[in-house]
Parts: sequence; structure tokens; C-alpha cells
Amino acid sequence: MSVARTFLLEALRRVAEGGDIQEAELDAAIPNPRALDRDEMDAWEQLSHWTDDGDIGERDDAYETFKRRWMRDSLAKLLASGS
Repeated sequence: MSVARTFLLEALRRVAEGGDIQEAELDAAIPNPRALDRDEMDAWEQLSHWTDDGDIGERDDAYETFKRRWMRDSLAKLLASGS
């Protein structure tokens, strides 16, 4: 399993379980998202949207719940794709 995939799985799990991730952490771990495979890119995009939309989640509990569900879906998809 690649370092990028391992990071993405851990980050998705963390956010899905109620934690958080910051843009700087995501950028440091995945400096070149274009090098990711399709499923990894989908996971990275979900995490990137999460970091961009932090202010929305703070104001809207329903939005935060919805996005955390997407993190769980992305996590399941990435786990299912293996590697």
C-alpha cells in the first residue's frame, strides 16, 4: 500500500469519526494529487472539500453530518479498491 493511500485512509477515517484535517496537513502529505489513482483522487477531493468548507460545517450541523457521511463512503470505496 502506498504512503499516499495509507494517509488518505487514516485521514478519511479520522474525519468520518468526528475529527478534522487541515489544508496544510493534506497538502504536505499529498503534494501532487495528480499522481493519485482514480479512487485515491476521489478521496483526496473529498478531504480537500472538507478543508475548504470548514466554515460552513461550523455553522450548519446538517452539512457537517452530510460531509462526514461522504467521508465514510469514500473510505469504504478506497478500502474496497485495495492496493
